[in-house]
Amino acid sequence: MTLTREVAVLTAEAFEARFSDLVELICDAAKVRQVNPFMEAQYRVLRAWMKEQFPQISHVFSGSLQTEFESLFVPESLALVLAHDEGALMSRLLDTQNAIVAWKVKDSAGI
Repeated sequence: MTLTREVAVLTAEAFEARFSDLVELICDAAKVRQVNPFMEAQYRVLRAWMKEQFPQISHVFSGSLQTEFESLFVPESLALVLAHDEGALMSRLLDTQNAIVAWKVKDSAGI
């Protein structure tokens, strides 16, 4: 008897859905200018998922975009993400979201 293990491939759509949750959380925290315990708990869950999943798809993004993505989930807390913002957070959020859209277009075209 041979056991096979199905390897799940992370699709652009699946990554985008979870990344959108992270972006929304960051925006919500930035808007109210505070991070409550619920937000930190949600960030920890999203951060864990990103840290596990991002390495398998990071090659589709340039080095500078990889750094922009990582700056959103490598910090140990949402409060640190906001604290390290030097006015570029919105730009990073838009750049990373645009990169995902470009990846989806390229992926759907089979390029």
